[in-house]
Amino acid sequence: MSDAISALLRAVTAVREQIPRGELTVASVQRLLEAAERVCTEAGGMDGKPAEPGAPPAKAAKTAAQESKRQEARRRWAKIAAENEKEQRRIGSTAE
Repeated sequence: MSDAISALLRAVTAVREQIPRGELTVASVQRLLEAAERVCTEAGGMDGKPAEPGAPPAKAAKTAAQESKRQEARRRWAKIAAENEKEQRRIGSTAE
């Protein structure tokens, strides 16, 4: 198993453990996304660049759709993490 896949599995495990405890943070989601991008890059499935101008339209559209879905997923996870951080701060301030 490659180092990138191992890192991805560790990040996934960390995020999954944090969710039920309400400890999910923006930083943990960011680590998960970075690890996922490394795995995709190593697999040749994503190079971080838009489709080439000469690429067939179907491939360009598929790539754009995939990137759009990735960005939406990032936004959702970031929102969840931000809400959890706010909740943790609220709980912490009421416990004092």
